[in-house]
Amino acid sequence: MISGVVLAAGESARFGVPKQLLKIGGRTLLETVVGKFSESRVDEVVVVLGCDSKFIQRKVALGRARVVTNTDYEKGLSSSIRAGIEAVRPESRAVILALGDQPLISIATIDALVQKYLETGGPVVAPYFGRRRGNPVLFDRQLFLYLKKIEGDRGAKAAIEEHGWRVVRVDVKDPGVLLDIDSKADYRRVLRELSEGR
Repeated sequence: MISGVVLAAGESARFGVPKQLLKIGGRTLLETVVGKFSESRVDEVVVVLGCDSKFIQRKVALGRARVVTNTDYEKGLSSSIRAGIEAVRPESRAVILALGDQPLISIATIDALVQKYLETGGPVVAPYFGRRRGNPVLFDRQLFLYLKKIEGDRGAKAAIEEHGWRVVRVDVKDPGVLLDIDSKADYRRVLRELSEGR
């Protein structure tokens, strides 16, 4: 069993509204990302919300995804990683950690991570677009304890670099693994990419 965890607990201070509710091609940003995981080969989807959790849940349709609320979201991304890993089913062999603001990732990329893990056993499986490593990234269960020990506003990238974990590379033709929406300029770029059919 492989779990997908979508990290979407941030405050979105730069947008004036919850970033999770930005419109992407007729759906909200969060619905778009979660929808990709729901249609992929992962066996369960967990969404980690934090700021405005109840309000966001009323505004989005998350299908088969299960929501967990990170009450410590102000402590940064690491707290959401911890909440997500603790929420996956006990029988889960691995988890794909995804950013809730990457709407252009493809289902094919998610499936490619799953397939490579099944072929190699990990322990870390990451997508590469050209020479750059992107997100989401798959982690074997043997690393869950280390991931839960990350502190502050740091993601799993810090754990990979600190522990020197072997990364199994998956080359993808998916620039979406490199693009997340951190600013209004990023949002405009995503809308432009979609309008151009990319």
